[in-house]
Amino acid sequence: MSSSKQPAVFIGLRYLLAKRDNRFISFTSLISMTGLTLGVMALVVVLSVFNGSQSVMRDRTLITVPHADLSATPAFTTWPQAVDLLRQQPGIVAVAPYTSVDALLSQKGYHEVTQVRGIEPADEAAVSTLAQVMVEGSLDQLEAGHNGIVLGRTLANNLRVWPGDSINLLVPQLNGQGQQLSPQMHHFTVVGIFDVQFNIGAELAYVNLQDSEQLLPSGTLAASVHLRLKTADIDHADQQVAAALTLLNRALPGPHYHGEDWTVTEASLFNALRLEKFMTWLMLMMIVAIGAFNIISTLVMVVAEKQADIAILRTMGAGQGTILAIFLVQGSMVGFMGITIGAVLGSVIATHFTAIASTLEQVLSPDSLYMISSLPTQWRSSDVLITCGVSLLISFLATLYPAWKASRIHPAQVLRYV
Repeated sequence: MSSSKQPAVFIGLRYLLAKRDNRFISFTSLISMTGLTLGVMALVVVLSVFNGSQSVMRDRTLITVPHADLSATPAFTTWPQAVDLLRQQPGIVAVAPYTSVDALLSQKGYHEVTQVRGIEPADEAAVSTLAQVMVEGSLDQLEAGHNGIVLGRTLANNLRVWPGDSINLLVPQLNGQGQQLSPQMHHFTVVGIFDVQFNIGAELAYVNLQDSEQLLPSGTLAASVHLRLKTADIDHADQQVAAALTLLNRALPGPHYHGEDWTVTEASLFNALRLEKFMTWLMLMMIVAIGAFNIISTLVMVVAEKQADIAILRTMGAGQGTILAIFLVQGSMVGFMGITIGAVLGSVIATHFTAIASTLEQVLSPDSLYMISSLPTQWRSSDVLITCGVSLLISFLATLYPAWKASRIHPAQVLRYV
């Protein structure tokens, strides 16, 4: 630090710390610092809760939604060869074929329209955690030729069925001209129920891949089969889709291949969550702005109180830049200390928030049920750095006007009345 800056820093810190009544810090500065501390602490905690909740939502969504999905038109005739190729592709953990058809499920007067997927249980277990959320039965019971079906808990509750019950599947059949014919009825037996604890996928039904062939309008797997990919890095699933399409077009030319990742299929949900997180951050940043306004009032009072000191410093040769720096130091230190304390406290609370929230929930509302009952948090350094950076900028801007007013004080006008 240059010698010209040292007096400014020293005097600024002295104004901040050495107050009358032997107080370590002035009451007004303490109020300003407290406002900044609470604002930053609240932001860090709330953003961590948002991150944790979104992470749980994403994991539960990806139980039934593929990391990446590949299909082909007019028919995926090369899908067995494509499976073998893609399983060797770097970045792709597993590949599973599946079909999808809309059907009407009915049982004893209850009716539900849903999507029925045909899967290979062993392959599906490799690309999703569906087997881990089974609450009744298991995926292994979807044996080919037995017409077994696994239902989501919401769907099973709406139909009032349990494992062992028989249900009817009605699938509309279309002729070549696209005219609807009479529905085709199939009989299936419930062999399992799963619960994703989330809206997406809660009303799906699964059957064996071979059994699904009878449900398909075309009657062949090739016309309706898709390939579900599990990628090593879900944040770069779009890159794996592009690489997979390039590989298939080069190695298995013929059909027109299509592909999309989960950020496309579920874009509306996660874009809404990101917007909600940003708007919450923006609103809570108003608490920081209030703390910054308190810095302005604090410095204005200090400038009014220290006019004589400022005038004496000016007559001793201190320039406007030195006076400006003195009050910039004082205001910036208030902001820095408040923001630092808030970031530390917020980080500590965020990393232990699950235990704190669970304890409060048990004490205040032991019988309540939440979609994410444990309120998980996910602390991210990027959120803390951005919050602290913006808060420091606001605090610094708040000091500019009072510091500028102090630097414009004329010594002669002040000392005339001393």
